[in-house]
Amino acid sequence: MPVAVDHYRRYPVPAVLRGVAEHAWVARHAAGADHVEVLLPDGRGLLQVVRGAAGELVDPLTGARTPDGDGVRGPWTHAVVARQRGPVVRLGVQLHPLGPARLRAGRPLADAWTALDDVLPAGTASRVGALLDEGADDAAVAALLDALACRPRHDGAELDRLEDAIAYVEAHRGLVRASDIAREVAASVGDLHRWCTTLLGVTPAQYLAAVRFSTFVRESVGTGPVDAAATVATVEWFVDAGYPPREVERFTGLPPVELRRLAEHLAQRLGPAGV
Repeated sequence: MPVAVDHYRRYPVPAVLRGVAEHAWVARHAAGADHVEVLLPDGRGLLQVVRGAAGELVDPLTGARTPDGDGVRGPWTHAVVARQRGPVVRLGVQLHPLGPARLRAGRPLADAWTALDDVLPAGTASRVGALLDEGADDAAVAALLDALACRPRHDGAELDRLEDAIAYVEAHRGLVRASDIAREVAASVGDLHRWCTTLLGVTPAQYLAAVRFSTFVRESVGTGPVDAAATVATVEWFVDAGYPPREVERFTGLPPVELRRLAEHLAQRLGPAGV
């Protein structure tokens, strides 16, 4: 059975990183630990520094595996299973949905990782990693956030308008349409689609589905690492509750068939043989 994180601590980010990062965290897993969690497709990217025995990220639908190592990624478009067997320490910075665009001045890549050097000065990752090795988590987080704060950020009118659109979506838990968003920010649906694909790396429909699904799960499991078994139970309960298919998709971002398929594949990945 998966075990709880040996240590997980969340950190605030300075005001200067508003619109770039939302919070930082450090997670430590002891040797021999078997920690499984679900990474939700919440429309956000991640910057991560890993020291020790890096775990794996597994696509629950295809079984495709990638190392859970250093890097910067754009948003997930679907749920992913992460397994850590330790000993390992991970320092992560949850990015604002527009964080990758403001850091890189290029189109974010959904479901893909790029190198830390794309957004951090040379030597920063090594310095942060050394602090993690020493157990100086607070100092490691401070060093990483300072490096991000010193990086020139890319801003512009389109980024600001899309940020307003994102705030509107999240205030309504994703339960809006693209036309509603466009009207809220006085833009055309075509403009909104272009902004999303070039600045978020996903379409408006993908972003809305991600927000709906992550909000749906978070309402049941709370903040912090997402327990895989609790996620499966939440999804299965909702599917079995007998809500009309259109309501299921409206509230979870997925039609009932896809939601049940996801729950089945997540359940298969929970055991040692599955993941």
